[in-house]
Amino acid sequence: MLDLDEVKHFVQKSFEQNAENKNVEHFERTVYWTKQLKPNADEVILIAAYAHDIARAFRGRTLKDILQNHEWNDPEILQEHQTKGAKIMTEFLTKKGFEKDKIERIANMILKHEFGGDEESNLIKDADSISYLEINVLQHIKKLVVVFNKNKIKRKTDWMFERISSENAKQIAKPSL
Repeated sequence: MLDLDEVKHFVQKSFEQNAENKNVEHFERTVYWTKQLKPNADEVILIAAYAHDIARAFRGRTLKDILQNHEWNDPEILQEHQTKGAKIMTEFLTKKGFEKDKIERIANMILKHEFGGDEESNLIKDADSISYLEINVLQHIKKLVVVFNKNKIKRKTDWMFERISSENAKQIAKPSL
């Protein structure tokens, strides 16, 4: 039976081999915040939390190239990101013999983690936002402010906070701003 550790190995290896940014701390913190927001989260939710951004390992383009003519929250870019991530994880989990109903739940959470829409997807979106505000925003300021003006990074930060669904998650995220 597949477990979170096997998924972590797959995600980490994918980023090591393919991605421009190999740091997986964001995924660890997304799992942490998922557990804080829902202490009884099952392993399916934790797998989706860890693997939600797997598509970034297989972009084929740099973040600079993608964002040169797009905003961070461009619906087309985000939908492509979610769809590709759900497909990658569905293929991986299917090959590993994971249960179909659990694969469908994981794929659904990844497919909706940018916009939410149901309880589990909203949970992943909120944990992702908190982790972004805690970890990624500083990396973006340090590395990308020379590429994009600071207003573009501020718009990303504001959007990540504004998309949070639960009041509890907003209270947690506020000190990060």
